Amino acid sequence: MFDDLRLLFSFDLVRLAQLDLLSSLLLLLLLWIARRMVVRSIRARSDLAPHDQRRLITSSRNVFLILVLVGLVFIWAPQLRTFALSLTAVAVAIVVATKELILCLSGAVLLATTRAFAVGDWIEVGENRGEVTDHTVLATTLQEFGTGPHAYTPTGSTITVPNSLLLTATVRNLTALRDYTYHRFAVTIDPVPPLERTQNLVSEIVQRHYAPFREEAIRANAAIERRTHTDLPDPAPVVRFRTSDLGKLRAEITFFCPSREAERLESEITLELLAGLQADTVPAPSSTEAD
Repeated sequence: MFDDLRLLFSFDLVRLAQLDLLSSLLLLLLLWIARRMVVRSIRARSDLAPHDQRRLITSSRNVFLILVLVGLVFIWAPQLRTFALSLTAVAVAIVVATKELILCLSGAVLLATTRAFAVGDWIEVGENRGEVTDHTVLATTLQEFGTGPHAYTPTGSTITVPNSLLLTATVRNLTALRDYTYHRFAVTIDPVPPLERTQNLVSEIVQRHYAPFREEAIRANAAIERRTHTDLPDPAPVVRFRTSDLGKLRAEITFFCPSREAERLESEITLELLAGLQADTVPAPSSTEAD
């Protein structure tokens, strides 16, 4: 007996869909008949003006369309719910599978709206630094530059940065200081020499090597301020004496100069400082390091 009841109340999906289809057809038929009857009754009323009859017929048509939609939604609600869940699962799977692609496209949109950089600019994205040679909707190509004392020398390598990195990393545009830069380097001195003599020696050497570029640097600094609407530091050389983490004396030198001359000036100043300290029988600096 229980087997017969289980068979009686068990409906597979195909049979259920057939029942819903039959119910839908029956609903459409009943509403069609009802609308025909309503339209006929409206047209049979001779006391109504033609434009009133047309207005009522149009209103009745819209009402029956709404009833059709509501009825079909109620009839097919279980199937629509199942379809919506399946569609959601598929959409989530697609988003997970194409996450990086979506992020790259979002990065391209960010670049297009903010105009953070263009081809030919010098930029720094995260730990990547170089000149932009190409950018597409998926990636940006950089001609890599070195770091430290080789910050203005191409390494010969090409970096392809996915545009998704533009959403998570800081982007620095270095183009404004492409031809001129604030170059910083330090000389660590051990043991400590006579401080006054060392200070005068470093300042004299820096000023003498910087003199040929002074006027040019002042004009370039003013031009960059006008173009970028920023207030840049004074281009004049600055010499500071500090101590390192190990307590060693450091001479930190900063000056605004042409980028192409930065490494040469650093090398010449360091060599002359070493020679000057040795000439005064002061022990030579133990190391030279660029910031």
